[in-house]
Amino acid sequence: MAPQAPRAVLRCSVVIVGGGPHALACLAALVGGDGKSPVRGTVAVIDPGSHFLDAWYGRFRALEIDRLRSPAYVHPSAFEPTALVEFAIREGRTAELEAAPVAVQWMPTTDHRPEHADSSGASLLKALPSSALFRDFCASLEAELPHKWLRGTATRVARAGGGGGGGGSSFRVQYSAAGEPHELREVEAAALILATGPVGAWSIPPPFAPLLSAASSACGRVLHSEQLLTQGRGTLREEVARRSGGDGGPASVLVIGGGISAAQAALTASRAGHRVVLRSRRPLQSRPFDIAVGWLDVRHADRLRFEYLCLPPTRRLQAIRDATAGGSVPAPYLEELQRLAASPGSSLRIEVTA
Repeated sequence: MAPQAPRAVLRCSVVIVGGGPHALACLAALVGGDGKSPVRGTVAVIDPGSHFLDAWYGRFRALEIDRLRSPAYVHPSAFEPTALVEFAIREGRTAELEAAPVAVQWMPTTDHRPEHADSSGASLLKALPSSALFRDFCASLEAELPHKWLRGTATRVARAGGGGGGGGSSFRVQYSAAGEPHELREVEAAALILATGPVGAWSIPPPFAPLLSAASSACGRVLHSEQLLTQGRGTLREEVARRSGGDGGPASVLVIGGGISAAQAALTASRAGHRVVLRSRRPLQSRPFDIAVGWLDVRHADRLRFEYLCLPPTRRLQAIRDATAGGSVPAPYLEELQRLAASPGSSLRIEVTA
C-alpha cells in the first residue's frame, strides 16, 4: 500500500528527532532549569518508542546490564550536575550509587556538600548509578519537562517551502506514525535537532553476513545484538536458550566483538552455563568510559570541547573516532572475563585473531 498524503501540518517551535539520552538532554536544555526557557512554544519529539530512552532501556534489559559506566554527574538534566544524586537522596536510593573505578576518583569536583558524599567521604557525583536508578531519574525528568511526544519514525526532512534544497526559514519533518506505517504526518518548526544516535549498517564481519540472511539454514542460530532490540525477542540469556534448542542444556556460543556489548554477551552466556568463545580482532582493552577520560575531567573538558568546535566540520568525525579509539570493556567486566578464562576447566575462552 502506498503511503497516504500527509495530514495537516503540526507547527511548533522546535522538533527533536530521536528519543535517547541526548534527545532528553536537549529537551532539558531547552525547557528545563530555572524557568527561563529560550524556547517559546511547543517542543515536539519524534521517536518510535513510547517514551524517552525506550530503546536504551530495551538494550540494557536485553543484555542484563545493571549498572552504568558513567559517573552520576553525567546525565540528561542540563546544567544541573547534582540532579541525579539529589534524586537518589530524595528517593532513599543512595545505595544504588556504587564507588567508581580508581581511574575516576581523582576527578576534581567543586561540590563538597556532606550530603553528597558516601560513608568514606567520597563524592557521590563520581559514583556509578544502577540502571534502574538512572531509568527512574530520567522518567521523573521527562514528566517535568513540557513537550509533545510524537510516536513514529522520521522519513524526510526539508526546508519548509524549499523542496529540501533550502530557501525556507523553517524545517518540515515528515514521519510515519507508529502502528500506521502508511499514514504520513508532518511537523514544521523553526529549529530542528537530530538526536538519532548511531546510524548506518550494523557492523558484521563479512564471513557472517550471509548467515544472518533469512534464506540461510543457519539464520536461526546466528544473532546480532541489535536484533534483541529490533525484534524484541527478550533477553540475551533467553535468546541463546531458544536458538540452542531450548532444552536447557549447555550450548556452544561464539561471540564476535571486543567492546562492552560483546563482553556482556559472553558473560551472560557463560553465567547461563554455556560453553563460550569470545573472539576479537585485537586484545580487549579497558577504559573507564568509551570516550577518553579527559572529556569528563573538569580540568580539561572545556579546552577539549573548544578545540573540537574550532575544527572544520569535515574533521570532526575523525576527532570523535580518535577520542573513542574503538570499543572497550569496563574493568569489572574484563576482570571477570579474565578470571573465568583462567579458571581450570573453564567453559569460557578468549581468542584474538587478526
